[in-house]
Amino acid sequence: MRIGFVGLGLMGLPIARHLLDAGHALYISSSASGPRQELAARGATVCATPAAIAREVDVFFSCRVTPEHSRQTFTGIDGVAAAGRRLLCIDLATIDPETSRDIGRLLADKGIGFIDAPISGGPDGASAKSLSIIAGGSQDDMLLARPLFELFGKKVFHMGPVGTGVSTKLCNNMITITTHALLAEAMVLGVKSGIDADRLYAVLSSSSASSRTLERVVPNHFLNRDFKAAASITTIMKDLQCAIDNGHRLGVRLMLPKVAMQCFVDAAERGHAGDDIAAVILPMEEMAGVQVGSAKPLQR
Repeated sequence: MRIGFVGLGLMGLPIARHLLDAGHALYISSSASGPRQELAARGATVCATPAAIAREVDVFFSCRVTPEHSRQTFTGIDGVAAAGRRLLCIDLATIDPETSRDIGRLLADKGIGFIDAPISGGPDGASAKSLSIIAGGSQDDMLLARPLFELFGKKVFHMGPVGTGVSTKLCNNMITITTHALLAEAMVLGVKSGIDADRLYAVLSSSSASSRTLERVVPNHFLNRDFKAAASITTIMKDLQCAIDNGHRLGVRLMLPKVAMQCFVDAAERGHAGDDIAAVILPMEEMAGVQVGSAKPLQR
């Protein structure tokens, strides 16, 4: 099958590799020279714009970041819609459902299929082909897309029509993002109370506070002092704001995510916007005068 792909970042690049490894003809467009050169060396065809890709392919994937990126890719001046031919478009980004539905309607008017299919599992999951794909679209489009999803995902969930994929993902991300901030506060409180951080983690992981989020962030980031971004604070603030905006449109009070957002805004304003979501703990440590993990305590 001829497949187009844009958005060759931490998630998109390994997914594109899997599609190539499965024997599909890949057409790409990217401003990042490293991924572009790597995939071209493996046989991918480099195109100038999404529209140029869309003129050549049967299925078009986008794995960019923001709602604006998705609109630009699919319905912009040099976007897929400008190609003027029928194909299936799949957006792997986590954006707001209103934008996904708008894109879906605009593409449908041109006879183009659309699936919103945000992915969960991070860069490691993308490399290991173990992502969860959470999709919204028609049954017919899903029949075509599912075999491709299974090349890089372990679980595929079809949630309903366009917009339901991103709506579901926002519920998931709202929980995990807010939990990151709460876990940071708990670890700082414990250390400030004189508790050894490793022992505190051992108790939390064996008690009702245990969660996949705890197992990700505490041992791998808080205790090891590793704040290199797998999911940056800038990106997760985008996700959280999409959830908050969706709640506002639907008349749903989302109090805890709004409080969590203040924690991430604080971290971003203190220079950690490009760091991992775990960096939300750094301003908390600074204010408390302690440091969670193996390094020496901060001096106030």
